[in-house]
Amino acid sequence: MYLLGWCTLTMTTCYTHAHVQVMLTRPVHFSATRLRHYLTLAGFMSGTAGDVPLMYPIVEAFRLVMQAMLLPAFPFNVLGSVLARTQVVALRRIAADEKLMYSCRVEPVFRTTAKGHIEVDIVVEARSVGTAGATGGEATLAWRNITTVIILSSRRTKKEAPVEQGKAPAGPMEGKAEGEAASTEAAKPTVIDTWRLGPNTGRRYGMLNGDLNPIHLYPVTSALFGFKRPIAHALFLTGKAEASMRKAGLELRYPCTLTVEFKRPTLLPARLHCAWLGAAGSDAAVASSMDSSQGARFAVLTSDLSKEVLVGSVSCHREAVDKALAA
Repeated sequence: MYLLGWCTLTMTTCYTHAHVQVMLTRPVHFSATRLRHYLTLAGFMSGTAGDVPLMYPIVEAFRLVMQAMLLPAFPFNVLGSVLARTQVVALRRIAADEKLMYSCRVEPVFRTTAKGHIEVDIVVEARSVGTAGATGGEATLAWRNITTVIILSSRRTKKEAPVEQGKAPAGPMEGKAEGEAASTEAAKPTVIDTWRLGPNTGRRYGMLNGDLNPIHLYPVTSALFGFKRPIAHALFLTGKAEASMRKAGLELRYPCTLTVEFKRPTLLPARLHCAWLGAAGSDAAVASSMDSSQGARFAVLTSDLSKEVLVGSVSCHREAVDKALAA
């Protein structure tokens, strides 16, 4: 399908019943060119002091995600799939010149949403070997991401798959585009940044992480899956929110966790706002919230501030980190 790059890297693939896993057999450097383009696109105009953003390792590793989802053992067709939520755990700072070894696995138990779509959890991990945080040849976990993918229709099932009994929560992005749903209950937003996303935003981000899903490319391709215009990548919006929060004074302390739930797709072009929610409206309040298990809450809102595109939190509280690692 739409695999880009990494074809020169050695990978191993293993199957355990419905378990699919893809990994690199050696650590690799970040692509300096890709990182530079990402920082510009996401809005890290002042850089990140030699470290990579929380949401950058998934840009480098997303080709593994696609590789896993395109293997014969993966029972669904992923064309037109969307994301429900994502969670990142960063155990330490990751320098831009580090080498990391990536792995990706698909959790073997799938869930159904209230509308009959399928939810799949995908876990990506980055480990350091012989660098900061590792001893000898031991591979030490530095970063983990769990992303939940919604396969939009059971009609796209390639073969029978184990589906967990019961219903998952209704998929947050099921059939509701910007401007088409009722107002949310977001309280007291403090806007910290306003974005203007061009019609080519999906293509630009897709060229970085290799995700050339048709829903992100052109009106003619997104229309095949019910979107009259291309929609923005949810992980890109998360990364752009990270950039806005850092620009507004957010100082990360490690280990930390970033958790986001995606509420509705954003049709491109679009004008969006990034905002703190609730009490997290000042530098002192943000720092205090970061030290709580709930974390500092934020949202990306539609142009009229009435609807949430995504909501999330960032926390450096040990309980929040431990809970994320145990997920």
